[in-house]
Amino acid sequence: MTRQEEHEFKLAELAERSGVPARTIRLYIAKGLVPPPLRAGRDAAYGQDHLDALHRIREGQRAGLTLNRMRHELAAEPARSSSNLPEPECWWDYPIARDVRVNIRGDASGMRLKKIREVLSLLHEHLGSDDSDIIEEPMP
Repeated sequence: MTRQEEHEFKLAELAERSGVPARTIRLYIAKGLVPPPLRAGRDAAYGQDHLDALHRIREGQRAGLTLNRMRHELAAEPARSSSNLPEPECWWDYPIARDVRVNIRGDASGMRLKKIREVLSLLHEHLGSDDSDIIEEPMP
């Protein structure tokens, strides 16, 4: 066994060490939150980078970040070091009616987003279902 192989894990061992189910690890890999295996196929191997990524995801979840927000932050990491631009923000854009749009920050917690969607659904029912009362003013 080489020195490199001593620090490699099978998926089951990575799941055990991280406390994250194997199925969830595969999901994180598919979403780009965790790098692909060092080797693919039957002899798929994972290393310390994979374990570190899983720990970062857990920390982010404890802080209330969504997986989508974490993916955006991971994608922005190299750009942050070489630029003085402000960090990008992710926003959800909900078209409620022809003349009404609502923007919600994308890093809101899952429960908060659920409540917001419920309220927006009611708003859409009241504003979006009947646009006959909206008077179109001609363009000058």
